Amino acid sequence: LRISRRHHGNIKSSIITQDFVHGADYGALATAAETFRGLLGEGAKVMRGEGDKQKEEKVADFRVAMRWLISEAERTTSRQRYKGLGEMNPAQLWETTMDPNVRRLLRVQIDDAIEADRVFTMLMGDEVEPRRDFIETNALRAGNIDV
Repeated sequence: LRISRRHHGNIKSSIITQDFVHGADYGALATAAETFRGLLGEGAKVMRGEGDKQKEEKVADFRVAMRWLISEAERTTSRQRYKGLGEMNPAQLWETTMDPNVRRLLRVQIDDAIEADRVFTMLMGDEVEPRRDFIETNALRAGNIDV
C-alpha cells in the first residue's frame, strides 16, 4: 500500500508492507489505538510547559493531541545524524557516547571466532553491498532504535 501526501509543496510517499502490518510495531500501535479510542471527551485540551511558557490546544481525539505535541517538540529540537564517531566534535562525542552517566556498554559475544570475524567484516568493512543486504534483511527485526 502506497500512501502519498503533499507537505510544504513536496509529495511525501510511504509504503506500508505486509511485513510492517504483521510486525511488532504495528501490533503495538493497533493496541494503543484501541486503548485510546473514545478516551477524550468534549472540551478536552492538551497542554505543554508551565507558567508563562504554558501552551494549550483543544483536541477532539488522541491522534490530534499527539500530532500537536510532536509538532511542538519538533519546533524546539534539532536532529543530527553522523556516519561515525569521527564526525562529531568533542562535546557531541562526550554527550552521546563517552559520558559514563548516560552510556551503556553491552557485551557482544559470538562464540565462533570465524563467524565473529565474518560479521565484523560485513558490518565494519569497506564493502557496502553486504552491509546493505544485512540491514535490508534485518531492519524490521530491530527494536528500540534511537533515531
